[in-house]
Amino acid sequence: MIISFVTRSTYYHVAIFEGETFTIEARQRGVVRRDLRTKEGGHTFTVIPAPEGKGQLALDWARARIGATFDRLDFLVILFDRFMTRFRLHYHAFGAYSCGEFVAKAFSAAGVRLFPELNDDDVEPADFARLLPKK
Repeated sequence: MIISFVTRSTYYHVAIFEGETFTIEARQRGVVRRDLRTKEGGHTFTVIPAPEGKGQLALDWARARIGATFDRLDFLVILFDRFMTRFRLHYHAFGAYSCGEFVAKAFSAAGVRLFPELNDDDVEPADFARLLPKK
């Protein structure tokens, strides 16, 4: 929940919805397939429709990365960027993912840039609020 505080967003985690109650996501233990009915993490979620019909391609990319490493340093980079606004770190870990970066890279691999103004490595959960359907 520290990410919510630092980014001033209600969103602190993102994942790729696989269907039913399953997601593919980057968590502290790495990239995993998770059942949302388990005790781990929050149980309130919103599914954002996949843009340009590319959800299956993004999901296939994500499934192929199950077991990849979580990028623990990215959290510190987010903190640094928020507090040191005059400086911008362009940090890129190869083969390790934070949750926002993981979802952004999955869609980039499918041919859709979710946030064209950002590097996929710089995407954080708060950015996804912009993709929510207007009410």
